[in-house]
Amino acid sequence: MKLLMLCLLLTCSFSYAEEFTLLSAVEKTIETNPEVQAAYNKYRAAIQQQMAAQGGFYPHLNLISEARNVQGESSATNFNNFVPEYLTTLVLRQMIFDGFGTLSEVRRLDHAARTAFFELEAAMQKTAMGTVKAYLEIQKYRKFVAYAEDNFAVHKQLFDLVEQRVIAGIGRGVDLEQGSGRLALAEANLLTESNNLIAITATFQRLTGDLPPRKLPEVTFFSKGVEGTADEALEAAYKKNPVILASIENIVSSQQAVKVKQSEYYPKVDLMARHMLNVAESGANSYQAADVVEVTMNYNLFNGLTDKSLISQSTYKLDESQELKNLACINTREELVIAYSDILNLKSQLSYRDQHQLSIEKAREAYRKQFSIGQRTLLDLLDTENEYFSARRNYTQTELDLYTAYARTYTSQGEILRKLNVFRSDLPEVELEQNGDEYKGTSCSNSVAPELMKINKDEIMLKAKPLSPEITQNISSEQGASVDVSNRGSISN
Repeated sequence: MKLLMLCLLLTCSFSYAEEFTLLSAVEKTIETNPEVQAAYNKYRAAIQQQMAAQGGFYPHLNLISEARNVQGESSATNFNNFVPEYLTTLVLRQMIFDGFGTLSEVRRLDHAARTAFFELEAAMQKTAMGTVKAYLEIQKYRKFVAYAEDNFAVHKQLFDLVEQRVIAGIGRGVDLEQGSGRLALAEANLLTESNNLIAITATFQRLTGDLPPRKLPEVTFFSKGVEGTADEALEAAYKKNPVILASIENIVSSQQAVKVKQSEYYPKVDLMARHMLNVAESGANSYQAADVVEVTMNYNLFNGLTDKSLISQSTYKLDESQELKNLACINTREELVIAYSDILNLKSQLSYRDQHQLSIEKAREAYRKQFSIGQRTLLDLLDTENEYFSARRNYTQTELDLYTAYARTYTSQGEILRKLNVFRSDLPEVELEQNGDEYKGTSCSNSVAPELMKINKDEIMLKAKPLSPEITQNISSEQGASVDVSNRGSISN
């Protein structure tokens, strides 16, 4: 039985590892992450608050019971002055006019709920971006650890070889010192990369609630691309970035909040019906009528300047919401332009990094052969090993930074979940367009991105100072010596 349970656990573990993808990680994160769940509950609470405010349009029915300690009785000749010791009243009140206060409050809370919805979208986008970044960095640092292990192994092998030669009396002590120092550096690099991997694994676990499996599938959603220019990408971000959309809804909500406070300057008109349950219908034996239907008006003539102060407070909050929207536009523009520029830059870098990696790999093999016949020193060999380690590391760094730049661009545009085809099933469809009269003047004003820098290599070379004759002569002489060595059958490349 225990063996069967163990087999089932292993099967589930392997199944999990096979099915685990970036998409599944993001799906789980936006469903379970505490930050997202807190934003979700805030949104649901905002919906309920709006529904509560709509209750102001409906009649209110209350049952009021009173018990009195009557000290003196009225004269027997005037029965209608009798005050009952117990009185139960059924009161129905219907608001007729309240200065548009209830209407403004419902509208305010409607936009407050939309604000909470877009804040939830922003939380999901942010968490998805964090998950994508952690996923990519786990892939990156796993490769870095593998590169560092290879680098350490080569340094250890070379150190052991030099140590044997020194012990045998055919090697130099300085080579042993150089090898020892480089071996220590290789070991330190391995420890650093391992620690970085542990740190990003902990970050991934914090976001998703799970440890990553041993094998992470490669990411492919970046091939969908971005807009052709930075201005077009920025325009898309202004229309769909949830932080901007939330800030715009907050402005409209603040406008309605001002109207709610201004409603206190209007009279309040209510229709009220009252029925005494324990008094005769005719009102006999009581000074109070049994059934009353009345229209009441309450007009606030003076309230100690409280209403004026509350209106001023709401106006300042409206100004605050407008500045927060401006800040959201500025931050989105900065994030989008940097991410978009990184895409263009890293795309160009990637081919050069690959070329560097391949060239150093060929040089590394050539140096090993030359070292074996005495044409390269140990220091040359160690230098090329370190350069090869750096070249592989830089290529992987650039490749995964490019993927991250795509993800950052999509996040700035509020598109990363759609690019991943990930959605929460318990969220309603909310219209993104904000085209009503109440939205006039709320959009981001500056949709022009800074001009991206273009490198002109020909112009750089025209401005460059020529090399000194000594350098060109030394290079020419070294090339001649290389040719001579090559003619003797040695390896020169």
